[in-house]
Amino acid sequence: MPTTQADPAVSAVRAALDAAGHDLSELLVIRPTFAADHLVVRYNPLNSDTWDLEEEQNTAFAATLHRAGWENAVDLGTLVFVPDIPPPSAAPRTFVAAWRISIGDVDDAQQAAAEARARQLDEGSTESLWTVTDAVGRTRTVHCLDPDAS
Repeated sequence: MPTTQADPAVSAVRAALDAAGHDLSELLVIRPTFAADHLVVRYNPLNSDTWDLEEEQNTAFAATLHRAGWENAVDLGTLVFVPDIPPPSAAPRTFVAAWRISIGDVDDAQQAAAEARARQLDEGSTESLWTVTDAVGRTRTVHCLDPDAS
């Protein structure tokens, strides 16, 4: 059963859509199950005569969500899929930060992880790019410089 009560991500998405002028009475924002790591946004008009606007409205919803920080929102025509959403229990000031690097010439995932960690700690590395996701699923890319590097 979809859940919307006490779900900060659902509330944040609804607030972003509302702030952009979308009519909240004509859309649904749901987390399909409590354990789901994604949200679904759908056009749900009050008047059945406007269903022909479904794809146009969902495209507009996706564009709004991109501008509001849900960069991974995908317009699928009949709905907008918003992946990588933390659980409703995530603390408001919780962030997930991911550093990404391509590792070649290793035999397995463990070796790749060890090599990535070594590169991350390399004193010659003075800057990095991180993908940071907040407690409601908004994602930003953050550029960091080593403050001790001169």
